Amino acid sequence: MANLKAKNISTNRGKDPIPKWNDCENWSTDQYYKHFRDSMDYYRLEFSSKDLKPKVISWMSANGYTKDQIKSFKDTKDYRCNSTMGGIAANLLNGMLPVRSDFNEGRNTALWLGEQISKAIEEGKNDYAPETDDAVKNVAYVPNIQERLHETAVKMTEEIEDAIESFQADPEAFDPKAFKVSSLLRSKQVKAAHARLIKGFYEGNLSELTEASLGKDEQLKEAYRHLSKSQIKKIIAFYQEVCSACDMLLQEAKVNKKPRAKRPTDKAKVVSKLKYQKTFEPLKLVSINPQDIIGSKELWIYNTKSRKLGKYVAAEYQELGVKGTSITGFDENKSVQKTLRKPEDQIKEFKSAGKVQLRKFLEDIKAVDIKLNGRINEEVILLKVQ
Repeated sequence: MANLKAKNISTNRGKDPIPKWNDCENWSTDQYYKHFRDSMDYYRLEFSSKDLKPKVISWMSANGYTKDQIKSFKDTKDYRCNSTMGGIAANLLNGMLPVRSDFNEGRNTALWLGEQISKAIEEGKNDYAPETDDAVKNVAYVPNIQERLHETAVKMTEEIEDAIESFQADPEAFDPKAFKVSSLLRSKQVKAAHARLIKGFYEGNLSELTEASLGKDEQLKEAYRHLSKSQIKKIIAFYQEVCSACDMLLQEAKVNKKPRAKRPTDKAKVVSKLKYQKTFEPLKLVSINPQDIIGSKELWIYNTKSRKLGKYVAAEYQELGVKGTSITGFDENKSVQKTLRKPEDQIKEFKSAGKVQLRKFLEDIKAVDIKLNGRINEEVILLKVQ
């Protein structure tokens, strides 16, 4: 990721990021579609509804709307102007064609925007009482917590956006494995709230690309026909890495969430000497809090060195416990482990399995049962308790 930053950030400094539509009537269908998608992403990620509302008002002024109509729209609450309306208005102001026969099945984009404006005016005609207008003008706008979080999260994705730009510039040379997204987000000190927003920025693109790769949706096939199957597979892998990294940070935050200040519990003392592996980057695994083992009936573990998935089952009339560096109270006959042949696929399946599927999960693995001895070490991930 460091090489990417050196390559792209320096070249983007001072560059006007606003999408331009000069000479768009001469662009190919693929060029037009791609520029439209990129421009809408730009307005969606960089601006709030409040920021984009003036774009719609400017478009109304340039297209014959009366002062009363403009005032009616201006008086509606900001959220009624969504990012799609704002992005379309900005693009039309910057030279996008209202109608093009090979785009959006020849529909009139300006007509659509006009319909959305009328709808917003009708639904928002009672949003504000007239007498509050003067007071509103004199109150300085203060962004709320969610808006500040969103702004910070957008800034944290600069290198991710650079990576996507590098793919768009040269899809064939793009290597999704070259980007260590987890390390990048950690270096940005991404917290759980940021990770949740960042995942939201990209999971829609991932869903669309995944659907496009299936080749069943004609519109998506047309939109991505400029990319080969292998190139689509590359960018899907990158988006998956981004979403997986965010999920990992969210899970870590959940496990490591500090409880309210209180006196240390007995459980904390009991597990204080237990040695285990906290995270395993290749499979995006994070150990549970070892205190959760105490009093449970089952404990799933994964040995990252031997590739063995195991399950401790509490003995009859007992519960699992911890003593020193070992698990206690387990049934020696029922507590077994098996070697995984394809850890990446099998662990992914394990993560998505519910309680019913887990009952026979270990039995369905074609491998020899090996009895567990209770010892836990630095190569063991504590997966799940029940």
